[in-house]
Amino acid sequence: MVKEYKEKKITINLTKVCAKPMTKRTRAGIFLLKAKVRKETRAEEIMLSNQVNEAIWARGMYKCPRKITVKVVNDNGNARVYLPDEKVELKKEEKKKDKGLKAKAEEMAGKKEVSKDETETKEALKEDDKKKETPKIAPKKKETKKTTEKK
Repeated sequence: MVKEYKEKKITINLTKVCAKPMTKRTRAGIFLLKAKVRKETRAEEIMLSNQVNEAIWARGMYKCPRKITVKVVNDNGNARVYLPDEKVELKKEEKKKDKGLKAKAEEMAGKKEVSKDETETKEALKEDDKKKETPKIAPKKKETKKTTEKK
């Protein structure tokens, strides 16, 4: 029987990656890491944090680390892999409250009601803006050598 847990630290040995071709070592290291975590947690989906990915790729494509210590958090069949010193913030789903028909009707009525003072001030501002607008003047054409010679 598998013991259920929320969080666990694992040290994973990645020396088997050195048997792979040099250009595929780091990529193989990620696959090996996911395989070991999958075996340990029996999770369907495994997601690596950006910092774990950067730690594996830190030395480039050819030089994968020999071992890595990670923290695994198990969430409803999904495993998330973090570095041990990385802070874990799980997103909580918030339930959306559906408003009743009466509440929606009250909101609509509240939006439509605008005091007369507000409408008067808005109209006055619009009129002031129209008065301040200046007519647009067309830019002058640049004179070229051909136009000056013809004159």
